Amino acid sequence: MDSQELKPILSLGYLPNGQQSGTGHHMTPSPHHQEQNGTIHMPLGDTSLSNCLQQVSNLRNNPSQNPHELIGGSGEASLQNSNSTGSGIGRGTREVSMARAFTPVSRAPKRKKDSMIGSPHGRSRESSFRPVAARKNAATPPQSPHQQLTLHSMSQSQHSLPQSSLMPSQSPQVVFSHISSDNSQTASSLLAGLQNGNHENQQSAFQYEGNPPQDAAARRAEVRAWGNQPLAVVDPALWKIMEEEKVRQWRGIELIASENFTSQAVIEALGSHLTNKYSEGLPGCRYYCGNKYIDMIENLCIQRALQAFHLDPKEWGVNVQPYSCTSANFAVYTALLQPKDRIMGLDVPSGGHVSHGYYTASGKKVSGASIFFESLPFKVNPQTGLIDFETLEKFAMNYRPKILICGGSSYPREWDYARFREIANKCGAVLMCDMAHISGLIAARECANPFDYCDIVTSTTHKSLRGPRGGMIFYRKGRKPRRGVSGFGAGATGSAAENLYDFEDKINFAVHPSLQGGPHNNHIAALAVALKQVASPEYQEYMRQVKKNAQALAAALIRRGCVLVTGGTDNHLILWDVRNRGLTGNRLEKVCEMCHMTLNKNAVFGDSSALAPGGVRIGTPAMTSRGCVEADFEVIANFLMKAVQIAENVQSEHGKLQKDFTKGLQNNKDIVELRNSVEKFAAQFEMPGFDISQPKAGQ
Repeated sequence: MDSQELKPILSLGYLPNGQQSGTGHHMTPSPHHQEQNGTIHMPLGDTSLSNCLQQVSNLRNNPSQNPHELIGGSGEASLQNSNSTGSGIGRGTREVSMARAFTPVSRAPKRKKDSMIGSPHGRSRESSFRPVAARKNAATPPQSPHQQLTLHSMSQSQHSLPQSSLMPSQSPQVVFSHISSDNSQTASSLLAGLQNGNHENQQSAFQYEGNPPQDAAARRAEVRAWGNQPLAVVDPALWKIMEEEKVRQWRGIELIASENFTSQAVIEALGSHLTNKYSEGLPGCRYYCGNKYIDMIENLCIQRALQAFHLDPKEWGVNVQPYSCTSANFAVYTALLQPKDRIMGLDVPSGGHVSHGYYTASGKKVSGASIFFESLPFKVNPQTGLIDFETLEKFAMNYRPKILICGGSSYPREWDYARFREIANKCGAVLMCDMAHISGLIAARECANPFDYCDIVTSTTHKSLRGPRGGMIFYRKGRKPRRGVSGFGAGATGSAAENLYDFEDKINFAVHPSLQGGPHNNHIAALAVALKQVASPEYQEYMRQVKKNAQALAAALIRRGCVLVTGGTDNHLILWDVRNRGLTGNRLEKVCEMCHMTLNKNAVFGDSSALAPGGVRIGTPAMTSRGCVEADFEVIANFLMKAVQIAENVQSEHGKLQKDFTKGLQNNKDIVELRNSVEKFAAQFEMPGFDISQPKAGQ
C-alpha cells in the first residue's frame, strides 16, 4: 500500500487469556497478533470522526457485545495481550483510542476465516484483521508531528470492578482525553456538539483541563499556516506573472472597447470568501442550505440592477447568475426555442456578435447558436455602414424568426429600437436586445433605451458597466400590452393567462439547472457593488466623458485621413477601416501591441477572413476610467498614426507575407521609440486598485 494511505485506529483493551472481562466476554487473541500492552488496534475503513464516535457510542450502549462485532470483519486489527497481572486499564474496562492523525497502516491480502472465541452467539466469525505494530508504551505521547488522541471507555469508577458489579444498566462511560492525560471530558457532550452544529458547543466539547496537548496546538497552527499564507509565499511564480500583468496594464494604453478597469471595491468583493459557498437555485429556493446571507446579497444585486436601468420591478425581472453575456444569450434561446427554431441578428462582419449566430464563408457553424438553432443574419448597407432596415424587414417576413435580435459588438451608431419593434410585430418574433457594449451608456441615459421596446434585454456586467465579468438577463413581467400600444406585438386578445408574460420561469430554469450549476456568489456581490456605483451621479458624468472621448478620437483620426465606418460614432467605440492604407487589422494590432497599445482587429463589411480583417476596433471606456479627457485622446491619436507608419514601412521593406512582416518588427528602433513614449504617457494616469507610488515588478 502507498505510504500515504492513512486510517484512524480504534483500539480496544481486553483481559489476559483465560480471564473474563466485566461484560462476561472471554476473548483470546489470534495467534497472528502480537501481544503488547493489552490493546487491540483496529484501523477503521471509514475515516469519519462521527462514524468512529458512533461505534464508540454503540460499544458504550451495548456492553455485552463483542467489540469485534461492533467493528465487523471489514477492518484490520492487531491484538496484544495485557500484562499478566491484569493491570493497565483494569477489569471491566475497554480502552478505545482513535489516532486523529491517521496512523499509516499496510493493507493485507484477504485472509481465510479465523476462529474468534467469545462470540456472543458461540460461533466463529470471519475476520480480515491483520497484525500491525502497536505502541510500545501507551503512556508516552507519540513522537510524530501529529500527536495521538484517545477515547477511553471506562466504568463509572475508574477502578477495577468485580464482574458482578458491572451490570448492563451500568454501561461504561466514554470519555475523551489525551493518551497520557488523566483529565478528560465525556464524549456524550462531544457528540452533542457535533450533532447541533454549534461552533461554541463543539469548542467546549473539545476543551482540556490545563493546557491543550501539543498535538492539538500543532494541528491548529498547521491549518492556519496552510490557509493564511499570501499568494506571493504560496505561489511566487504565479504572483510574479500577475504583478507583471498589473504593470503591463498600468504602463500601456488600453483601447479594446470591451475592456475596462473596475474599482477597488469590486475587486475586494470578487476576491472574497463568498467564492466558498454553493448556492444552486434562486434566493429562497436553494438546493444547498446555509444561504441566508447569499440570498440577501443576490436579492440586493437584483434590486440594484433594476434601479440602475430605471425599471419597475412589477414590469421587469432580472437574472444575475449568467457567467457571461454569451451564456445569457444562449439561456434565452434555450428558454424560448426548440432545437432548429430560427433566430435573426446582425451579421458579424456588419458589427454583430457570434452568439447571435454566425457561419463562415465555407458554411462552418461557429457558435452554439448556429449549431443548435437556425440563424439568418441581416446586414448593413455597404455604402453607409448603417443597418439596412428595408432588407431586414423583407428577410424577417420571409424567414419568420422566433427571436429578432438587436445589438452588436462593433456597431458605432444608435439602434432604432422602434423600427425593430415594428418588424418584430409583423413577423411575430420576440424582440431581444443584447446591450453588452452600451449598457453603461443606457444606464446613464446617454443613448437610446431598449427597455422601452424590447421583450428581453441581455448584457455583460463588465465593459462600460465597470463591473466583474459576467452576464444578466432582463425580462418583461406582468400583463402584455395590447397590439399597437408602445409598439408591442404580443396582443392581449386571449385568456388572462395568455395575456401575461411567461418569460420569468422559463429563463430562470434555462440558466439553472439547464445550462449552469451554482452561481458565482463572489461575482454577484461584486456586481452589486458595481451597480450601486452605476446609479451614482459620478458614474453618469463618467459615461458622458466616455462619449466625448470617443468623439474626440474619431475626429482626430478623420483629420489625419483615416476612414471610419459610418463616419464617426454615437457611443463608446469607433470602427477604423485600414484597407485604404494597404494594411490589415491584424498587422496594425500587432504593431500597436509591441508599442504597448492594445486594440483589436475587427471585421468590416465585405471581409472574408476574421483572422486578417480590414479594420480595427477602438474603445474609450478603459482610458476614461484612468482619467483621460479629450486632449489626451488627441495624443493617443498621434501614437496610433505613428503605429500605422511603422506598419506601412515594415510591410514595404519586408513584404506582405506574415512571417516576413513579423520578422521586420523584431529589434525595430521605431517600435522601441514609440513604446517608450507610450509608457511615459500612460504612467501619468492612475489605475484603479493599483498604487503606482509603490515600486513595481521589474523596476
